[in-house]
Amino acid sequence: MPGCVKEIPYAGGNNFAQTPVLHCFITPDSLIVADCRRTSPFGSKDAPEPNALFVLKHNTFGTDTASYAGNGLHPFAANPFKWEDSFVLSGSIAGGKTIAIKGVIPNAIQMANIDTTRALIPGVGKAFAAAVRFTDNAAFDNFYRLFMYKEVIKYVYDYTGRLSDSFATKELISVYCNELPAAENEYNSYTSREVLFTDQTFNGVKQNLLFYTTDLLLKSRKERPVALEFHLENISKSLFDFYNTRNAHIWQQQSISQLPGNIKGNIPGTLGVIGAYSADVRRIELKR
Repeated sequence: MPGCVKEIPYAGGNNFAQTPVLHCFITPDSLIVADCRRTSPFGSKDAPEPNALFVLKHNTFGTDTASYAGNGLHPFAANPFKWEDSFVLSGSIAGGKTIAIKGVIPNAIQMANIDTTRALIPGVGKAFAAAVRFTDNAAFDNFYRLFMYKEVIKYVYDYTGRLSDSFATKELISVYCNELPAAENEYNSYTSREVLFTDQTFNGVKQNLLFYTTDLLLKSRKERPVALEFHLENISKSLFDFYNTRNAHIWQQQSISQLPGNIKGNIPGTLGVIGAYSADVRRIELKR
């Protein structure tokens, strides 16, 4: 009702305290980048932080100091890390903020098999489903993340409705899992872009979990799906907590009945997260 609404002028961000924001995701065989920024007032542009120094220490190969590549990105020259290696990321950010975060690269993960089918999902109906099989390492407490992309050909039409062009692209699609490991994580109800789960219910065994998507994956006048990409990651506890609370925060921002909760990081006095993961990617071609 209009009588229940009161407009309050935005006072601006003159007294806004710019808090450092740092993200760094460490995985073998990939460029490691410390992304450092500062929070900005509402309506302001992004605030990259160039005045920062980061040093990454490997348990046996020594240290590497990041350079500055612009736009808040501080890449490291080398990546000697393998699975189960330990690291320390330390550094300083303009304003006197110092950090030192220790971590370990999670053990390697590999999908042994993916069986796809059209399955009848309770409450959903017929959907594209995939049974993903992998082996959990009993020596560790493991935290997992699964998400999916579809490779698709998009069609472009001119003003007369005639096909004029096409291009290939990749899109993140919805993914769900109703089985016990996923159902035990209540944060999965906040997102459709990934499924996060632990090995508490199947520690040290070969596991077969059924995932499904509500994307129809059918050819239409606008597009033709070509393949699916399955991404399974074994992530550090810090990333597991970060992704869970981030998903809840994003959902709550769009809710009219809930206030957004805090996103859980692991860097004292700084927003963001420093974490590590191992990953396996499998591509499944779709039948035409």
